[in-house]
Amino acid sequence: MTDGIINIDTEPARLLEFTSDKFNPASYLWKTGDTIVISFIMAKTKSAFCQLIKNITAEGFYFEIPTPSNRMKEIGEKQGWHYCQREHEELGLINFLTNKLSPGNTGQEIKQ
Repeated sequence: MTDGIINIDTEPARLLEFTSDKFNPASYLWKTGDTIVISFIMAKTKSAFCQLIKNITAEGFYFEIPTPSNRMKEIGEKQGWHYCQREHEELGLINFLTNKLSPGNTGQEIKQ
């Protein structure tokens, strides 16, 4: 899978079951290296989002969810995800949820 945007219903999207029957057609993902950024999706059901997370990790990718809502932070805490922050060259300091907290993660885990 190449880096860049993953539009819904494309071949890479189908691999992750990121399809228009489960998500709003305006949704998209972004891949950079071993990480898929989930920043603009609208799942039609709760189970579709959970399955997307499972599919991303099953394919060997990490995920990041930038500027998560309070509800998403609650979900992340229950799932054991990490709430981190780092400096973005264009956006400044960003908060995000991720399943990747390792020496390769430039983020620093923060507590609420």
